[in-house]
Amino acid sequence: MADRQDSNEAGEYFHSAPGTEILFDDVSKHGAVADRLHQLKHRTKGDSRMLLVPQPSANDPNDPLRWPAWKKHLTFFNACWYAFMGAITGPIMAAGMEELSGTFGKTLQTLTYANGACLINQGVWNCVWMPFTVKYGRRPIYLFSNVLMGIACIWLAIASNKTYLVFIVGRAFLGAFQAPIESIVPSTVTDIFFLHNRGELVAIYGLAVLGGNELGPMFSGLIVQALGMSWAFWIVAIFVFVNAICMVFLMPETKYTGSRPNPFVSAPSTADVEPKEHVLIEESSPIPKKTFLEELKFWSPGDPNVNLTHIFLRPFVLLAYPTVVWSCFVYGLALSWNVILGAIVAQLFSPPPYNFNPRAQGLFFLSPFVGSLFGVFFSGPVSDWIANYFTKRNRGIREPEMRLPTCLLAAFFTFFGALWFALSYQHQMHWAMPVVGAGILSVGSQMGTTLGMNYALDCHKEVSLNYSSSFSFSSRV
Repeated sequence: MADRQDSNEAGEYFHSAPGTEILFDDVSKHGAVADRLHQLKHRTKGDSRMLLVPQPSANDPNDPLRWPAWKKHLTFFNACWYAFMGAITGPIMAAGMEELSGTFGKTLQTLTYANGACLINQGVWNCVWMPFTVKYGRRPIYLFSNVLMGIACIWLAIASNKTYLVFIVGRAFLGAFQAPIESIVPSTVTDIFFLHNRGELVAIYGLAVLGGNELGPMFSGLIVQALGMSWAFWIVAIFVFVNAICMVFLMPETKYTGSRPNPFVSAPSTADVEPKEHVLIEESSPIPKKTFLEELKFWSPGDPNVNLTHIFLRPFVLLAYPTVVWSCFVYGLALSWNVILGAIVAQLFSPPPYNFNPRAQGLFFLSPFVGSLFGVFFSGPVSDWIANYFTKRNRGIREPEMRLPTCLLAAFFTFFGALWFALSYQHQMHWAMPVVGAGILSVGSQMGTTLGMNYALDCHKEVSLNYSSSFSFSSRV
């Protein structure tokens, strides 16, 4: 009977659905499988033993999973700064719409086409950047796109006083250069952090993106009121280039192609591109640690196993998978609320009875930002707590669907906030009422983007860059 139980247990152990992970290990259990689990690396907290997923390399000091905590968090900070600045560049013109309308002689509705050019190019060009990120690593794409994004901001600073055609072309280039912010950062999170850390960290990344969408108009409103629209782009360009300089010296490559222990062999998945965790390979001698300068190389030879054409097509193939389609729908719907707010605030609140000037239009977005902070709490620590609770009830086995109960909260805040905002504006209530409604809506928006991203990340972590491009393409186009 015991042998049969071990056999059944081993069968479950070596054949797992994509996304299913053994997360909690009970030391009181014994047997062939349990004994093997005890030998793997764990994180111990109180009476709980959490299996590290994925398992770090046993003998390679260059594995990003083995980096010290300060190095991981410094890399993550640079990535979030990059995402934040990329997100700011999109809606930064929201508070300067009236000034641009006067300069170009165009209506506010016509000016929104410049936003559309930026958004469409962001979705399309994400699919162009992504194959090179998979083949050549994250670092060159971070640096190259960041520098180009700064150059595009300089273009827009100059174009703000020129013609509408020059301006809209600059916005289109900006969308192309800022495109990687929605795919490369989640992949960096999976490169350097374990499964039990990802929920909270993806929520922080989501705050960087949505926070940029919300704080961008607020900052630009203050700048436009004092200095004019062109200076908003000049100041953003300065911070983008400072971030690029920090990346040169403080952000090493996170893509890892070495071998790692695999607790169990997963069932076939969609990943034939990025290397999965392999069974540990014994090394006759220790692998030397890279020097500081070696870690900061601008370019890598490239992964010979990666076919750029196949990688380019992969995001479209993934749209045939229900989990990815559902995640894209939730992510795109949640993100669209922030895009809509950025496009309509000037049109709704600059005329009577509100008469918002550029500064007031910018400060409007302080409420959505506060809402995003609450959204980070619900979609990060609260979502992780709920997922861990169901994992323990499931004998330590984590399923991606264990994050989904939190989606009920996201749906409630999104619906209630949108209803509050729409009704209060329709009845021309005090300006504080639609502002509060936008804040409540932003709680749900932040939760939706984070939960959609996290669910797909848990289901198909091997193709994180690919489905992130699917997210960006479907939500923009």
